[in-house]
Amino acid sequence: LPNRRAFERRLVSAAIEARVKGEPLSIAFCDVDHFKQVNDRHGHAAGDRVLCALAASFAEMAGEACFTARHGGEEFVLLFAGLGKEAAKGRLDAIRRALGARVLMNRDTGQPFGKITFSGGVAEVTGDADTRGALARADEALYRAKQQGRNRIELG
Repeated sequence: LPNRRAFERRLVSAAIEARVKGEPLSIAFCDVDHFKQVNDRHGHAAGDRVLCALAASFAEMAGEACFTARHGGEEFVLLFAGLGKEAAKGRLDAIRRALGARVLMNRDTGQPFGKITFSGGVAEVTGDADTRGALARADEALYRAKQQGRNRIELG
């Protein structure tokens, strides 16, 4: 996946394009729940493979109009072009449910990783003159999702 810097460049251009077209643009921050436990139990190489599997799933399930990037650590960011925050939340929640239903196995040991879930925060970008406001709202919503028990999506 593209990295945080690539995402930041894309966010600026996507926000301009959305405003010109008069279409919504939403952002989602996603953080893998209890990821430290995966690294502690299975090792960092296995944790990296879990992140790669999640990255591929995000990119595949989010759809063609979604730009997906790794924001850092176990955090991902998605830009949903053409979707308001409610629709983006619905799409992200469907991804959350699908990923949570999968059983990921450590190919080195044959042991399951356990249930891999993520929490997310979604905000609409197009209502802000400055994209940083949307980033802050999405981040705050992610923080609330974590506080309220994880494995959930909140709106910012």
